[in-house]
Amino acid sequence: MESFQQLLDSYLNTFKAIMWRMKDGDVDSRGLSETVRLTENTIRLRRQKPGLWRVSEVRLLAAYFGLSEIACVRLEKQLVPFMNQALQMPAGKRRRLEQATQLRLRRMSSNKRLDWPVEDLEKLRKGLQQFEAEKQLIDCCN
Repeated sequence: MESFQQLLDSYLNTFKAIMWRMKDGDVDSRGLSETVRLTENTIRLRRQKPGLWRVSEVRLLAAYFGLSEIACVRLEKQLVPFMNQALQMPAGKRRRLEQATQLRLRRMSSNKRLDWPVEDLEKLRKGLQQFEAEKQLIDCCN
């Protein structure tokens, strides 16, 4: 899980760089709309609530701003294997992971298999950190 954690960190750093570019630059909403294939109203809403951007849209935004898409592509490829691994955990361990991430993994798996919103990825990142810290504490005490 540690490499997946690093991948999430890298992806979220790319996302932050994109958000800075959107704030700092005079971004043409029409051009952005054509790039990410969303209406200008949807883009306006996403600017107000950045956590609503989705994985595939962030990849398109990275390309639009000339940033590396590598973290986005790697995350898209690793989400399904991660979810498969998480769903195959013993029930108690999976429940602890769900509590730490504040996400229902079965629902996330079926509804948003690859295209998660950034806000859920942030919850996943924080929850994985907490989950790993608890796991290390339990392993240390046993």
